Amino acid sequence: MKAEPIERALHGIGAPLPRLEDPRLLTGLGRYADDEVRPDLLRGYVLRSPVAHARIRSIDVSGALEVPGLVAVLTGEDYAADGLGLMPCVSIPPTITGRTYHKTPFPPLESERVLAVGSGVAFVVAETLAAAMDAAERIVVDYEPLPAAPTVEAAIEPGAPLVWPEAEGNRCFQHEMGDAAQTAAAFEGAAHVVRARVRSQRVAGNPLEPRAALGVFDEGEGRWHLTSSASNPHRIRLLLAEHIFRVPAHRIHVVAGDVGGGFGTKGGLYPEEILVLWAAQRIGRPVKWVSDRSEAFLSDFNGRDQLADAEMALDADGKVRALRVVVNHNLGCQLGPSTAHPPLVGCRMLSGVYAIPAMHVEINGIFTHSRTLTTYRGAGRPEATLVVERMMDLAAAQLGMDPVAIRRRNFIQPAQMPYRTAIGETYDSGEFEACMDAALELADWNGFEARRAESARRGKLRGRGLSCYIEVCATISDRMEVRFDATGGLTILAGTFSYGQGHHTSYAQMVHEWLGVPLDRIRFVQGDTDKIANGRGSFGSRSMTVGGSALKAACNQVIERGRQVAAILLGRSPESLAFADGHYRDTADPATSISLDKVARATYAWGSPKPLPAELWSGLEGVGHFSANPQNYPNGCYIAEVEVEPDTGEVKLVDVSAVDDVGTVVNPLLLEGQIMGGIAQAAGQVLKEAVVHAPDGQLLTGAFTDYAMPHAADFPRFRLALRPVPTQTNPLGVKGGGEAGTVGLPPAIVGAIVDALRPLGVRDIRCPATPLAVWNAIQEAHP
Repeated sequence: MKAEPIERALHGIGAPLPRLEDPRLLTGLGRYADDEVRPDLLRGYVLRSPVAHARIRSIDVSGALEVPGLVAVLTGEDYAADGLGLMPCVSIPPTITGRTYHKTPFPPLESERVLAVGSGVAFVVAETLAAAMDAAERIVVDYEPLPAAPTVEAAIEPGAPLVWPEAEGNRCFQHEMGDAAQTAAAFEGAAHVVRARVRSQRVAGNPLEPRAALGVFDEGEGRWHLTSSASNPHRIRLLLAEHIFRVPAHRIHVVAGDVGGGFGTKGGLYPEEILVLWAAQRIGRPVKWVSDRSEAFLSDFNGRDQLADAEMALDADGKVRALRVVVNHNLGCQLGPSTAHPPLVGCRMLSGVYAIPAMHVEINGIFTHSRTLTTYRGAGRPEATLVVERMMDLAAAQLGMDPVAIRRRNFIQPAQMPYRTAIGETYDSGEFEACMDAALELADWNGFEARRAESARRGKLRGRGLSCYIEVCATISDRMEVRFDATGGLTILAGTFSYGQGHHTSYAQMVHEWLGVPLDRIRFVQGDTDKIANGRGSFGSRSMTVGGSALKAACNQVIERGRQVAAILLGRSPESLAFADGHYRDTADPATSISLDKVARATYAWGSPKPLPAELWSGLEGVGHFSANPQNYPNGCYIAEVEVEPDTGEVKLVDVSAVDDVGTVVNPLLLEGQIMGGIAQAAGQVLKEAVVHAPDGQLLTGAFTDYAMPHAADFPRFRLALRPVPTQTNPLGVKGGGEAGTVGLPPAIVGAIVDALRPLGVRDIRCPATPLAVWNAIQEAHP
């Protein structure tokens, strides 16, 4: 008995437990979508448009029909003839839909007009992938090229080619936040006004596992079965049932096994998932499609891509009076399920951690001849943080202030919590200045000049940058279930979905903490819509908050139901029993106790020691729900140092220090991995990554030879610390932690580069800060 608290300390909430998933995954025993094999399996291949904008005059498939092994060539006309639905957009809220926004037809195959390089025009199905590819090469598509506007800058120019004729100025929607009149008045009396254009470039998600989908149609049951690399199987089922096949959801079965990363890009429905199911039904055989890496650049939805024009009004002492921002966010050519989420959610965070009394934000969703936008790790919050933190740095430089001092002057203070920003967001908790002070100490801020001098001796320019961030995490509701079996083993049936986050480990720790069940007796199940009654998946750093809180509610149900059984078995009243460390004990006689394990077994036993009523003699389980309303607000401070080689423009990231407030920490080891992953993606975005289009819309970054990704050698060791302020918005006190690095770090790296180049006259730089971009900035500032 005395060992129980020690065991909980080693394996319960707060313990740095290594991932329980890893032995299986690291020994090659994982099960991914492409591992799924069915008898009589066919392979599918998508023929894609090589031009960004064109009318389709005709599609001649006759040459493809001669290829041995060809089974079918399906076109957009075939799809329309079968009467199936179009790809939906479910991310534009009533505040937008109540006004004017332009919907976009989005069939899985185009039959009249292509709108981006990579648009699907035919789905070829054959006995082998080689045969399908051979047949696709023989299809002749007659394109009538049209002018294209592939970037947001091009699309908002007067007279730009229109993606959709009815969308004037290529604007899908416009949304406003804050008070325009109040903000204008604040600007009129300002001592200083700082203006800047802040660009967050388009990036590709590039998960380690490319997307894959296998479709089966069971004619006997009248059901479609989809195995996918998606990270939100229940959402996929819902969209397929409601919008595509228009059938009850129980006729759609979606399974997602192990998923090799996603970062938000695998969270919504894709055309290829529709195509394999449609083809499987038409042909009567299973059909699999697997993306290769180059195809992923053409077919995966992209992230970021925002142009923000910002103005900040300040008093003479550096106190911010107002902030005004006009955002033009690239939505791509068609609205996918999550397209509008990044700009509409991200811009809610444009006040940052600062008490800005007046704000006005205008958000324009812009169509371009580029691939559809979706969520990508951070989903709008990195863009917003880059805007507000760059404005703070630029204001400090214009006023001759220290970047630390100007932030300190404008922080929201703990005594002001809960704090409602001028654009309507209410922060529940946070100690922003204390986080910054902890980060300054961790980074040895005061010792920087010595490091700068040492770098100068080696011919390098050293700079440092600071970023204080806040983001909004956790959304909507979720369902979690725990179920004992007849031997005392317990299964967690998760509505969330883990694709690298380590939910098996985290949730098992929670159950161990609350119920005392040993870790080796806990099974974790997710990702099968026939096994899991309902689920919302994982996005927006919601799983520990929403899933964890629902799991606690499920465990509480188990405890209360078990208490009734324990009372009968012990001959005590339920009210007299307390539960702790996996045991029910009589509060008046602690020696009288029974384990939860025995209680659970008794609910299944054929011959229980004491008779149980029918309602207790049917197993022990609990179902919990939780809704994230209000949401929570992780925050923190990131500091970066860089060295710049002035002759070549090469930037080396030499130090990263971070202090994060993510509330209660379930597993610090897993959290550290999440923060490090976010740091890597943030550095890649700032220094290397960009989806680039030629003026005619041709994709110039279609492979890793053109799209630069960060390597291990690009990173220093990270100095990470936590300063948790538990939130009261959920019973665990948890705030999201999965996206902290991607949100917090980018402005710090940009600020460090500018700080290094300031002696050469450089005042700002756009991302990615490649060696060429930095070298050009040096030449322009110091010709």
